[in-house]
Amino acid sequence: MTARILIAESSATSRISLKVRLSGACYDVLAAATVNELLSQLRLGHPDLILLGMGFTELPLADFFRMVSVERPRTPVLALADGQRRVDALEAGASAVLDPRVEEQMLLARVRGLLRDSETDAPQFAMAEAAGGFAPAPSGNVVLVADQPARAQRWRHILQPRLNCRFAISSPDETLSAAAQGDGADLYIIAADIDRKGDGLRLLSELRSRNGSKEAGFAVLVAPEREELCAIALDLGAGEVLPLDPAGENNAEIAALALRNQLDRKRRADSRREEVKRNMAWAMTDPLTGLYNRRYAVPQLVEIARGAMRQQSGFAVMALDLDRFKTINDNFGHAAGDAVLCDVARRVESVVAGRGMTARLGGEEFLVVLADTTETEAHRIAQDIRRAVETRPTLLPRVSGGGQVQVTLSVGVALEQAPFYISRPDVLAEIALERADRAMIAAKSLGRNQVLIAPMQPAH
Repeated sequence: MTARILIAESSATSRISLKVRLSGACYDVLAAATVNELLSQLRLGHPDLILLGMGFTELPLADFFRMVSVERPRTPVLALADGQRRVDALEAGASAVLDPRVEEQMLLARVRGLLRDSETDAPQFAMAEAAGGFAPAPSGNVVLVADQPARAQRWRHILQPRLNCRFAISSPDETLSAAAQGDGADLYIIAADIDRKGDGLRLLSELRSRNGSKEAGFAVLVAPEREELCAIALDLGAGEVLPLDPAGENNAEIAALALRNQLDRKRRADSRREEVKRNMAWAMTDPLTGLYNRRYAVPQLVEIARGAMRQQSGFAVMALDLDRFKTINDNFGHAAGDAVLCDVARRVESVVAGRGMTARLGGEEFLVVLADTTETEAHRIAQDIRRAVETRPTLLPRVSGGGQVQVTLSVGVALEQAPFYISRPDVLAEIALERADRAMIAAKSLGRNQVLIAPMQPAH
């Protein structure tokens, strides 16, 4: 889908020029020359990126970014500004700033980069903040890879008072080695030309492709005579490009603000990934016992059946059910029942460990699946589980009156092995689970606390 860009610019000449350049790159372009038009486009136009021109002065910067954060949160803002206004725009909440005289190649590269970054940003965080809305500079590890040690020292000297970070100066080889060992940085600041022309960009590409560093923020330092590398660096994945020499007008302040943006985006992305991991864990985990739940276990059983059919190997399904569990709830309360379920889950998991999958299907019923196994091995593991549960009583919580209770379980085991006479793995898995369940019920009828192997299916 084509990205939609809103140009906020009161000057008709500048507005038309920007629109032509962006439309030529096949973006859907909106325009606003006044505050009312801006408000309307924010509410109705749904822009993916906002380009703030130099001529849009109807609102102070703080009010502009406050409006954006309220009406269109999480939308990146690229500000065209020079002099002190560059610093002011970044402080107010701009995602990036460019010189108003920027060449088209650099403008489009910056737009592509901001749109790329906004796609990976967490939904609950805004990329354009209201004035005064910046959090304190995030802490993190920053690695400097410069063309000469003195320049790296100078950058560290300038940035250290402005960013709450730990700085390290490193060579390309040391940087790659650390990333390969999982010791990546939160932000890499890399000179475009280190020992040879363009080798900093090659280092950027390497770090962006490695698991230990690909989620970091990246800034590239470019010399004035090598400005053509700026757009290339952004397209390679750099989040920011900065002058090689930090001593120019406002360079230090602009660099600190821009790098803080990169660190903040990294923090948001990390938070989003952690949230995704938590949600995935919650979706597949039984909240009481910590084992896999039915929603996860049944599809996994189908996949194990599929693998067995492909490899012509056997797999075993065990249905486990606690004996007389209802009497525990009736006599000691549900807190005691929960304690028993958790204790049994730990014991079952300790026996199965990495040899198979353990899940709680619901109530007092558990499931164990062993891939690539034999009847002898499955029977031995089932007996080990049964003994692990009956060996010692479960301690009850104080809320249930304390004490302990003896628990046993019944196990039904179904073995499925080649040659298979069923072509669909989901049907094979369903049949195996049904056979194990029937064997478990039979084990209960024979006196409980037993393991029973289901009879083999006749060939059809």
